[in-house]
Amino acid sequence: MDKIKSRAMFYAMGLVLVLVAIFTFAIVQDKHDVLEEKTLAHRQLLKNSFDLAMADTYMGLNVLAYQLAGDRAIVDAFAARDREALYRFSRPYFEEAKKRGDADLTGFIGADGIHFLRIQDPAKYGDNIVKKRPILAHAIATRKPIISLDVTIYDVAVVCIIPVFKDNTFIGIIQTVAKINRVQKRLDTNSGVKSAIVFDTARLKHVLPDSKAIDYHGYSLVSSNDRLFEKLPQNFTFQKSDQYAIDGQDYIIASRPLKNYQNETIAMMTCAFDITDDVQYYREEIRNLLFISALLFSGMGLVLHYGFQALIGRINRDAEVTKALNHKLEHQLYIDHLTSLPNRQALIRDIHSERFYALMLLNIDNFKEINDFYGHAMGDKTLLKLATSISEIIRNYPMKLYKMPSDEFAIVLTEPLSHSKLDQARTSMINQLEENHYDLDGASIYISLTVGMDISDNSRAHSRIALLVNADMALKSAKKRHISYLLYDETMQIKQEYQQNILWNKKVKEAIEENRFTLHYQPVVDQQDGSIIEYEALIRMIDHDGSIISPAYFLPAAKKSRLYPLISRFVIDEVFKMLETTPHTYAINLSVDDIIDPHTREYLMKKLSYSIHSERLVFELLESEGIENYQEVSSFISEVKRFGSKIAIDDFGTGYSNFAHIIRLDVDILKIDGSLIRNVDTDPNAQTILHAVAAFSKHLGFKTVAEFVHNETVYEKCRELGVDYLQGYYISPPKPLA
Repeated sequence: MDKIKSRAMFYAMGLVLVLVAIFTFAIVQDKHDVLEEKTLAHRQLLKNSFDLAMADTYMGLNVLAYQLAGDRAIVDAFAARDREALYRFSRPYFEEAKKRGDADLTGFIGADGIHFLRIQDPAKYGDNIVKKRPILAHAIATRKPIISLDVTIYDVAVVCIIPVFKDNTFIGIIQTVAKINRVQKRLDTNSGVKSAIVFDTARLKHVLPDSKAIDYHGYSLVSSNDRLFEKLPQNFTFQKSDQYAIDGQDYIIASRPLKNYQNETIAMMTCAFDITDDVQYYREEIRNLLFISALLFSGMGLVLHYGFQALIGRINRDAEVTKALNHKLEHQLYIDHLTSLPNRQALIRDIHSERFYALMLLNIDNFKEINDFYGHAMGDKTLLKLATSISEIIRNYPMKLYKMPSDEFAIVLTEPLSHSKLDQARTSMINQLEENHYDLDGASIYISLTVGMDISDNSRAHSRIALLVNADMALKSAKKRHISYLLYDETMQIKQEYQQNILWNKKVKEAIEENRFTLHYQPVVDQQDGSIIEYEALIRMIDHDGSIISPAYFLPAAKKSRLYPLISRFVIDEVFKMLETTPHTYAINLSVDDIIDPHTREYLMKKLSYSIHSERLVFELLESEGIENYQEVSSFISEVKRFGSKIAIDDFGTGYSNFAHIIRLDVDILKIDGSLIRNVDTDPNAQTILHAVAAFSKHLGFKTVAEFVHNETVYEKCRELGVDYLQGYYISPPKPLA
């Protein structure tokens, strides 16, 4: 009996041992697989973090370079070789970029290769560094933008170079530079990634012979932000991504090649991500598992049964907790808290893992106005309503919606569509969104959108990550040009803009030579009896086919050339002719450019001094353009008032909206901007603001004019709220005056 019992016990123990061994092996393998999945996720995080840090650095340098090249005063000073003026105009841009962490160095190099100005070191100039920096020679020779990594006398750096032209003449290049540690800092700050710059030792001695870098297995550590790179193990290789244990900590370490403008690898960035917590958790789980297995083996039968149940229950609970935690973290990282839509981080993640055929960025044009007038709570409600509307509209298209920062949305195309069908879909969607209005807390909210889009091109390098960057460029360019939609084109930023400027400059010049400008007049009427108080003179161009062209097309180009003062003189001449031949009062729009231009100002003052009708003139100044140049504007106002002319502030409510400034400027009339008038018949908030402006103006002795009176209900509401004068298409559109 004892033998049977012993044998049964032996078999039972053997069976338990086999079962425990099989179970233990399966759990260990599962834990190992979980650790491998986390490790792979960390490797992907390293890659994504590096790409994002480089893209942000490129973007910051690119923005600074184009700000400098787009400032007319800077280009003029560079062309005139006026170093002091160039430094004075350029330095604020550089300091702002440096403060943002976008740039370390900025310089102007002439077409002859001579370093004309270093903004960070203005005392050092006149040296020719083209021979030391082949990238500069290449930029001067090709006269094309370059954004690349380069080895400078300072270290490895991210460099952005753009050519500068003055009147189609190449005058040199602008170089903006960020040291590579800017990228390292972004990696550390945004993702907790430690990094080091690694050079081939032989190449480093060639380009930087005085470098004191640490040599390691044929490579040199040039720059690092953690001492762990000085303790790399013997089996470490810079060419392979792997897991390493250093000083009791576990890291994923991988190297990314850093290539220059010729696609040559000039260095490598070695990145390290601490996974110690994951590894320790894995080891602790294994130790706990072995301990439990030993208890199960010694407990026999019933103990084994309940032990397995407890272990399985614990494993399931751990898995649920881990799953819930991962879900919560993923929701916080990839979901917009306001709209519950996937956010920008989710878009960047999906761009790397999914195939997108196009990307549209939608920006709300009047969102700041909504926030300013109605408050941020109303702005949030507007975003929620718009998100719902977009989701409903794109439901029938192969598209996916993302919420970008601030007032932007992104729509990606997940299946291929022809360009024509995609454009039809875009037009239909935007039309539906802009035709809607939202009734929120008693206010009717209308929105308008600006769209920038890029379509995937497999032949274009890095087309995936470029989708977002290019769509953003197209959106910013559309905003700058005041158009509602723009499709990204590789030549858009420079060639197309120059071509458009050249085209309109040519049209303006021909129109001046052929006397094809005319004035249209829009009446301003008294709200009490409807009598005409004055006519506002508005410039128009007559095209070769007889069509009338709005100034929105030709004035921006004219202002960038020397033709704008000629247009101003034409307006002044025509209005003074009307003063001599008609009994009406006329209003002339003047920009700050007209006021500070000595020739235009002198010409106008002569006209006033020779005329006996100057008391029938009103000069309209844009609030946002005039008040910031207070001294010049104040002097101008005092001068014209000596002749009996009046001063009106145009578009009041869109700029500074500061009554203190208005009082100091001694104005006579406030023309209230159409953004306040457009929905005043249905918007209680707009009514409150308009009533307050009208009442306060009466108290100060100002007259008020409501612009954009486009229908009868708006007309009657403005009269009811106490506005003195009315102007708009409901009364009369601008037209020639007999």
